Amino acid sequence: MDSRIQRRPFPASQRRKEPGRSRINIQRSRGRNRDQIRHSPMKLARYVGDGKVAIMEEVEPTCPEGGLLIQTEACGLCSGELMSWYMDKKVPHVIGHEVSGIVLESQDPRFPVGSKVFPHHHAPCGECEYCKTGRSVHCAQWKATKLNPGGMAERFAVPIGNLTDTLITNSLRAVDAALIEPFACVLKALRVAQRQEKPAVIGLGVMGLMHLIALGEGAVGYDINPLRVAWAKRLGLDVRLSKSLEANAHDTIYVCPGTQQAFEDAVRLAQPGARICMFAPLAPDQKLQVPQEVYFRDISIVSAYSCGPEDTRAAWDLINKGILKAEQVVSDFIGLEDLPGAYLAMKRGEILKPMVIFQN
Repeated sequence: MDSRIQRRPFPASQRRKEPGRSRINIQRSRGRNRDQIRHSPMKLARYVGDGKVAIMEEVEPTCPEGGLLIQTEACGLCSGELMSWYMDKKVPHVIGHEVSGIVLESQDPRFPVGSKVFPHHHAPCGECEYCKTGRSVHCAQWKATKLNPGGMAERFAVPIGNLTDTLITNSLRAVDAALIEPFACVLKALRVAQRQEKPAVIGLGVMGLMHLIALGEGAVGYDINPLRVAWAKRLGLDVRLSKSLEANAHDTIYVCPGTQQAFEDAVRLAQPGARICMFAPLAPDQKLQVPQEVYFRDISIVSAYSCGPEDTRAAWDLINKGILKAEQVVSDFIGLEDLPGAYLAMKRGEILKPMVIFQN
C-alpha cells in the first residue's frame, strides 16, 4: 500500500440511498418475528491478538429486556483500538464503539423502531458519588455497561443501562453520528483543561484534528508527520511541523499522542502558568518523565479520559450545527470486509482513519 495518507471518499451513491434505506429497515423490522431474530447470522470484526482483526460470523443478539436491537449503519475505528498492549488483554474482542444505527427492535418508547440513534458503549447510573460530582466515567455502572457484542457488527444490542447515554440522531447522516463519541471525548478535554487565550494541540491524528476544529480560531497544531500537517492545512487549520515549535508560546496545550516526546514538546510550548492536558496514556512499560521546570514554571498537568453524557450531548449539538463533518477526519470509507487491511494501514500510519459503512 502507498505509504501516503490516502482518502477513499464516502460514495455519493451511498449518500443518496441513505434515507431510502432507513424506510426499508423500518418495514423489515416490523415484519421480523422473534425466531428470525434469534437465528439471523451476521458478520462482525473481532480483534484476535497480535495486532490483527478478523471478520467472523455469528448469530445476532436478541433485544435485551428494556433495551434496543440496532442495525448498524456506520462505525469508525478508534485509535485506542490500535494499541496492542490495551487490546491483547481483551482477546477475543469485538471492536467498535464509534457507532450509529437504526432501531430494529425497541423495548423503550423513547426510541421507536426506525429511529436513528447513537448509543454510547458506557453509561453511568447518575446517582453515585462520582456521577453527582461530575466524574461519571468512574461510576461502577459506567465501567460495567457495554454494547453486545460491539459496534463493529452488522447488528448489536443496547442494554437498558446504556439508554441514559443514547441519543436520537434522525437529523444527522450516519457517518457524522458515528463521530459523536470521539468528539465528546475531545469536548471533555477542552472542559477539563479550561482553554485559555493561546491553545495548542500536539499530534494531528484524528483526535488532534477534532481538538483544533473544536477550539476554533486561535488554536495552533503541531505534528512530526508532514502528511498529517498537509491534511490539516487543507481543512484551513493553523498547523506546523513540530520542528517549528515556538517555546513559551501557549497557555493551554492538548497532548494527543501517548509519548514522552509529545509531552516534552508540550513543556517547551508552555508559558509559565500554562496547563497541559494529557489526552492519551503512555504504554504500561513506559513512565512519564516530568522535567524540573514544570515545577519552577508553575505548569499544571491534567488528564482527560473518555466522556460522560453531558459531553455526548454537547458533541451531538455541535455536529448537528455542522461544526464537524466525517469527511474532515475520515480518510477511508470502507466495507466491513476491508477492515482487516485498513486496521493494519492505520496502525502503520498509512491512512488517517477508516470508517465502515454497513450495507443493509
